[in-house]
Order: sequence, then structure tokens, then C-alpha cells
Amino acid sequence: MLVTKTLAAKAGTVVAISGLAVGGVAATANAATAHRVKEPTILTAKVGPTHINRYHRYGAAHFLGQLTGVGTPAPQLAGKPILLERETATGKWRITQHGRTGGHGYVRFVVHHVAKGATFRLVFRGQKNFDRAVSNVVVISAS
Repeated sequence: MLVTKTLAAKAGTVVAISGLAVGGVAATANAATAHRVKEPTILTAKVGPTHINRYHRYGAAHFLGQLTGVGTPAPQLAGKPILLERETATGKWRITQHGRTGGHGYVRFVVHHVAKGATFRLVFRGQKNFDRAVSNVVVISAS
């Protein structure tokens, strides 16, 4: 079969354009999935009444935390894992309890042995669609 130069040039152009179109679609799909933006989250913590018995040298504190997202309905933040961390004497954070958020993003913890003072924070490690969040530091001072 005899192919003229113009026919070969047209066929080459069609093949090249087809390759660019397919490659461009694949590159666009990869870029969209590779740079998925996680939704920012905010984790707040506060401590309720702290009961300290000075005679027995023990105490208990009630923590309340809330995980919220920017523009996220509260039911989507239900059941998310939250960690309660306590600061050690060397300044490192140690996980003391695990909890899960309720229907509106709230989580509760009861902590014992705080009569001599302690420092706590809450941590959400993040998930596929939600970014990591660390709460404010809560300090319980020794009385």
C-alpha cells in the first residue's frame, strides 16, 4: 500500500492529538485526587469542677471537649476518636484516655490523681476528609 506524505502527516497529527487528549485527562484526574484538601477542624477543651480531697491527697477533674469543622454539619463529626493526653514531668505528652465524639462533636473525660496539679490537652489525629486538631492546654493547679 502506497501512502502519500500528506496522508501520513494527517494521520500522525491525529495520533498525536489523541495522545495529548488522553494524557491530559489522566493528568487532570491524578491532580484532582492527589491534592485532596482536608477540611480544617477545631478542637476545644475545658475543665469542669475539680474535686480535691486534701486529707486523702486525691482529686478528680471533669473534661469537656468539642470537635467542630468549618462548614461541616455536626452529625458528620459524630464518632470521631479523641485522645486525652497528660504532660509528663519531662515535658512529653502521654496518652491517658481514648474517647469518641457524640452527636454534636462533644466528648467527656473524668481524670483522677490531679491533687498535685496536672496539664492536659485533647488531640484529634485527623482522618481521610478531616485535618488534625489539637486543643488548648488545660492546667489544673495544685491547691
